[in-house]
Amino acid sequence: MDVMKFGVVSVGEIARLREMARLVKEAHADGRALVVVCAALGGITDKLIGAARAAATGHEAVVDEVRRELWGRHRALAEKLAADEWEREALYREWADLLKIFDRFTRSIATLGEHSPRSIDAVAALGERFATHLVATALRQAGVSARTVDASELIVTDSHFGAALPFPAESSERIRARLSPLLQSRIVPVITGYIGATRDGIVTTLGRGSGDYSATLIGAALGADQVCIWTDVDGILTADPKIVAEARTLAELSYVEAAEIATFGAEVLHPRTLVPVAEHGIPLLIRNVLRPERPGTRVVANPAPTGHAARSIISSRGLSLIGVAAAAGAGWTPELAARALARLTEAGVEILTFAQSFSERSLTLAVRGADAEFARDCLATAFDNERAAGAVREITLITPIALVAVISTSNSDNLMPRTLSVLGRAGAHVLALAQSTSSYHISFILPEAEVDTVVRMLHADLGLA
Repeated sequence: MDVMKFGVVSVGEIARLREMARLVKEAHADGRALVVVCAALGGITDKLIGAARAAATGHEAVVDEVRRELWGRHRALAEKLAADEWEREALYREWADLLKIFDRFTRSIATLGEHSPRSIDAVAALGERFATHLVATALRQAGVSARTVDASELIVTDSHFGAALPFPAESSERIRARLSPLLQSRIVPVITGYIGATRDGIVTTLGRGSGDYSATLIGAALGADQVCIWTDVDGILTADPKIVAEARTLAELSYVEAAEIATFGAEVLHPRTLVPVAEHGIPLLIRNVLRPERPGTRVVANPAPTGHAARSIISSRGLSLIGVAAAAGAGWTPELAARALARLTEAGVEILTFAQSFSERSLTLAVRGADAEFARDCLATAFDNERAAGAVREITLITPIALVAVISTSNSDNLMPRTLSVLGRAGAHVLALAQSTSSYHISFILPEAEVDTVVRMLHADLGLA
């Protein structure tokens, strides 16, 4: 039994939906039981979260625009995909019910004048829910018997909305009970990634980009032979191929090595993805849906050895850096940093990395660009009294920035000096830098415009070509 997870590249265009259906059909024809997990259309989750936040501040035009886009983008695909009028109308009815959920929650948020992580999750989950119906339709059009299954019926989580933690034993029991009859009947379940529900049935999300994690949770529960993540790159590479044309695909990695990379490159894998498959020894494959003939990267317990010390350079764009600085003489305490982190967590903002400096009396946090202004406003409110009293001097926002990390497989004494040498020769404006205590990685933040030059120079200097 295999689990196949398809990302945004597979669901946003008719040609990609049909190619995805072809891959599933071929695998299903071989007699293997299959489960499909899918993501929302590109950008939809950010739009939905933005709509919920806009509703709280009375920006009805933004909410209406997102509603139209949610319906319009999916309907445009359905009109080209579903040749049968009955199937198309059934799809529209499913989506109409989901739009009612969108309307109910955004109106409630507008009435209260505030939103909670719980209400944000309810709205954000709609992207995957729309997409599963589209994917199931594509599979049925290709002759594959498919049925949508909402992951809120499968994955039981705590109530940490925005980044909920599953209860593995309870989730596994539900997954097996719900999916086994479908698999025995040769029906392909099409499951929403990213979402779960509390024991009381309240919808939660597992964190941005967590559809991969959903797939491995399901794969582990079912004892899958493998879990395959279909994305738009040839696996995990030594660098972003859009930046470094000669970047190599890493044929095999250990669970530990892949987890290290995922920590800095959630676009490749969500950080929690490896835990369920590592515990059960299930291979994880990362393959390119645009080039399915390529083998991709295989993640296993004991990969083949390699002679390269620095395995990969991860670069994440589209981020923003928020700075909180205390006034001269005011002092900086861990309590101020704790308050800032707690406030953003409560607001459902994912903090990608942070650092505090007692000498400079400041805190810096990296967040996604889509969350930047909202996060800054949250911190401005949290420190309103300190700002009025002059204890907090300013809250700044630098955007766009990028996070770059050099990941090594072992302790390499010269990794730091060689990286710093490259940064110096490139004239990079490093905004923040950190090294792990094990020296297995070095990460730094710099303006987005400097990423390409720095990554190319690092890739060449570290001998990864």
